[in-house]
Amino acid sequence: MIDILLIEDDRVLGGAVAQRLRLEGFQVRWTETCAQAMAALRASRPSFVLADIRLPDGSGEDLYRRALPFLGDTPILFVTAFADIGQAVRLVRAGADDYLTKPYDVDVLVERIRALAAEPSAAAEPVFGLSPATEGLARDLQRLAARDLPVLLRGETGVGKEVAARYMHAQSPRAGQPFVAVNCGAIARELMESQFFGHERGAFTGAVSAHVGHFEEAGDGTLFLDEIGELDTRLQTALLRVLQDGVFRRVGARSDLRFRGRIIAATNADLNERMAQRAFREDLYFRLAVVELTIPPLRQRPDEIEPLARRFVREASRRNGMPGLCLDNAAPAALVAHTWPGNVRELRNRIERAAALVDADHITPADLFPEERLDATAHATLADAREQAELEQIERALALSGGRVSEAARRLGISRTTLWKRRRKSIDGDSASPQGVDP
Repeated sequence: MIDILLIEDDRVLGGAVAQRLRLEGFQVRWTETCAQAMAALRASRPSFVLADIRLPDGSGEDLYRRALPFLGDTPILFVTAFADIGQAVRLVRAGADDYLTKPYDVDVLVERIRALAAEPSAAAEPVFGLSPATEGLARDLQRLAARDLPVLLRGETGVGKEVAARYMHAQSPRAGQPFVAVNCGAIARELMESQFFGHERGAFTGAVSAHVGHFEEAGDGTLFLDEIGELDTRLQTALLRVLQDGVFRRVGARSDLRFRGRIIAATNADLNERMAQRAFREDLYFRLAVVELTIPPLRQRPDEIEPLARRFVREASRRNGMPGLCLDNAAPAALVAHTWPGNVRELRNRIERAAALVDADHITPADLFPEERLDATAHATLADAREQAELEQIERALALSGGRVSEAARRLGISRTTLWKRRRKSIDGDSASPQGVDP
């Protein structure tokens, strides 16, 4: 199923587009502001993003800067009126996939979505134990895999809580059974009970058939409750009963069903504060947190950034059929210098997007952080922008030529002397010899 995130503040246009896309068989989440779009992206990564370039709380460039850490290789297409084409062009140069001008043909849009959209890939390996910061965590996950206890995972968004839960499931005796992941913050309040426990046919208006809920779907496997701090208080009481008695009941049913699975919960919220505010049940907390593990943010694990990045590059190269793909010499330092507000998820997403868009066999800092081009464009003069673009082309040609100036000059269609002069001028404006190249 192709999951489309539609970001459009025009209610007439947004409603019409959402309806048409659903008729085409797509799953559509429709948001109207940058803030709503970011909440949807944090909840789960879509297969395709269609965004208006003008929103009530920001521009297309504002949205792209904030969304990029969560996009990975998900295509994003901007919709613009004629007056904003300049911004759309800048966005494409910064890494967006394309833009459409209003009014646009929805048939063409549907074709583009089917051509570009791809299901996001799941993490293949755990991302812990690569440095002293997470060696203990890796050992704890290994031990807990064999012990059928409820576990509460704490940590910021994107640190790898679901990866940790999947690792415990895969290493446990339940490995051959389902792993069901549920984002408690992404389910509409009025649907929560039905989604978790299921319902019988005719249980409420619109229940035209029986529905299997998440507890039943997990069977003898693992039910992963992400963002448990967002769970509605009414559902907290029902979940406590499942943990205490091991039973639940479908909506509209007359008899109980037994829950045979294991529960692993996760949160980025401060549950102690929520308990103090009576927004989270203390007795439920103690049932969920029989064992509690905290996953540190990536900024506290700097030694893991480069090995993780290289692993994600290898995974992306296999998926994209690019066996020679690698990070260039400048990329590791740029990665370590970044603050990683989106943690490991952001790192993986940036690698995936760079690998999908790069036109060479190495990934540069500019490929990893394309939004910086927007800032450069906003402040640079035309001459500055021309010199920067020229330098990027020269550096790329030198990299492809193994640092050989003559070969790079031939690729660029200029003389060897011209290449030396332009590179020297772009770098420091003096007469020093270029560094890192062979004559």
